[in-house]
Amino acid sequence: MKIETNIFTAIIVLIVGLYDMAYAFNRRRQPNNKQGIWAFMILGVIFTIGGIVLIIMNLV
Repeated sequence: MKIETNIFTAIIVLIVGLYDMAYAFNRRRQPNNKQGIWAFMILGVIFTIGGIVLIIMNLV
């Protein structure tokens, strides 16, 4: 199964994942925002792994 994606789409997905993880790390210091941290961290990990997979699929 071959999925055709643009390299720019893969890079944008990777950047969004890294931004979500950075946002979660920065909100970790705030005292009242403990539930939102995990949502952004999970989304960041999913987008980062997805972006890496898309880049690898595009280069192969």
